[in-house]
Amino acid sequence: MTEDELLDELADILNADRAALSPQTPLCDVTWDSMALLAYLAFIRFRFGRLLPGVSCADFRTVADLLAHAR
Repeated sequence: MTEDELLDELADILNADRAALSPQTPLCDVTWDSMALLAYLAFIRFRFGRLLPGVSCADFRTVADLLAHAR
């Protein structure tokens, strides 16, 4: 999966405008809430077959942090 495809998926998860979303985008600038976290965890599980504990996402600050765990 390319970075552009991942950003497309993350834009859906974060309810963000894809054109404005980049790896440097701070999560405080998008909808990074409990529902987005659950959607992200489900995406990682079903797309990549990995279980990522929600607690491990506590220190995520940017979209780059999300991308790093989606590869």
